[in-house]
Amino acid sequence: MAETSLIQRQGVRQLVKFCIVGFSSMIVDKGLLWVLTIHFLLMTRLPAVPWWTWTTLTFCLAVCNGFIWNRRWTFQAQSAVQAHRQFIKFLATNTVGWLLNSCITKMFLIFFTGKVVHDQNPDPQHLLLASICAIPFVVIWNFSAAKYWTFRAPKEAAESEFVQPI
Repeated sequence: MAETSLIQRQGVRQLVKFCIVGFSSMIVDKGLLWVLTIHFLLMTRLPAVPWWTWTTLTFCLAVCNGFIWNRRWTFQAQSAVQAHRQFIKFLATNTVGWLLNSCITKMFLIFFTGKVVHDQNPDPQHLLLASICAIPFVVIWNFSAAKYWTFRAPKEAAESEFVQPI
């Protein structure tokens, strides 16, 4: 039996695609976060909006981007009947990912600023850097949940893939 190259393995290809989709979602998330924090924190005279409000909004937009592309391209889910259920699962697992991201971002903010509590919102550069540092931790969770729960093929289809002709 010939060894297959690493990139030819389905799980590796899915991880690479997941990371590409994740990168596009990160651009949506962090790009909007940067624009919103710069605009609202530095350029307006409106009362300060807490940083976690912006991260929640940008997270929601990034999740929608991620669901569409992961469903169509990464995991190639075809069933329109399952789309609603998959979106609920995707949203649930990404909500856990958002909570992990928020907690890890806060830990990095403490590390970068030396402050547990900020009198005002932290510097946007510290916030963006802390948020980016949390990404690798959350990717592991999100990919595992998407592959093994959200977009998992029905049991009958999964079993038929492993049946080898004699």
